[in-house]
Amino acid sequence: MKRLRIGVTRYASVANQIAGVLGVDPAPEVVLGRRITVIFRSIGASRWNEPQQLEYALQVAAVARQVLAGESRRTVRNRANSSAIVVIFEDATLRRGCSVTARWECVVPVTSVTPA
Repeated sequence: MKRLRIGVTRYASVANQIAGVLGVDPAPEVVLGRRITVIFRSIGASRWNEPQQLEYALQVAAVARQVLAGESRRTVRNRANSSAIVVIFEDATLRRGCSVTARWECVVPVTSVTPA
């Protein structure tokens, strides 16, 4: 029996468009696999309060869907309204000589984001 292979591709152009709309620097990492994953590193978002994190994650998902829907590549465009979007905030700090990594993750299903 053959193994099912699922491709994972990083799209810097999509990440740069999302960053431009949100006004974020550095741009997030965008990975298209079974789900669409948007990873923000070193923006301090893992330390925000939870309502602020959720609101921003929903905003990111809506922007990501808009950017993906406007893509010229059909394989990318087709995922805009059919895949869940995972928004991840990762922040690393150094405390008393130890590297401490904080990670917050939210899975935004297809039905929870209404098209703009």
